[in-house]
Amino acid sequence: MRSIIRRREIVADELRYPGEPTESGIRVLTRSEWSAAAAAGTLPDPAALLLTATDELEALAPQLNSLRYIVIEFAKIGEGRGYSQARLLRQRYGYRHELRARGALKRDQLVFLARCGFDAFDLDPSEDLPASLAALDSFSVAYQDGYDSLLHLRRRA
Repeated sequence: MRSIIRRREIVADELRYPGEPTESGIRVLTRSEWSAAAAAGTLPDPAALLLTATDELEALAPQLNSLRYIVIEFAKIGEGRGYSQARLLRQRYGYRHELRARGALKRDQLVFLARCGFDAFDLDPSEDLPASLAALDSFSVAYQDGYDSLLHLRRRA
């Protein structure tokens, strides 16, 4: 079983992604699978949705409360649109459940991902999870607002 970082702890991952066996765990639906299940009234409980960098969020807004997990896939290093999606989900749409970053992610990105609203991380398999967890404490102060709990310093005018 794969391990992830969730709320500053290393835990076993209960989510099962497309193509993985689902006999135990929570199945993550692609956007098209989720749309079909929502239209048919057959969304699983709890519901988990996998988004890509190109998925639009506006259509999700009415159903966000039914989603226990949203996973944003970072398909390649340097992909930045997932950061914006996380900010929109947390700030504009008020999503309060687990928001997970998954894919081509390195430990150096964790602080910035957390600042945008991610609270769970499924990192590149080559990353050392204990070292990555420690990286979340790299900064204690920030100059801009964020979703995490860093102390925010304001500039004097």
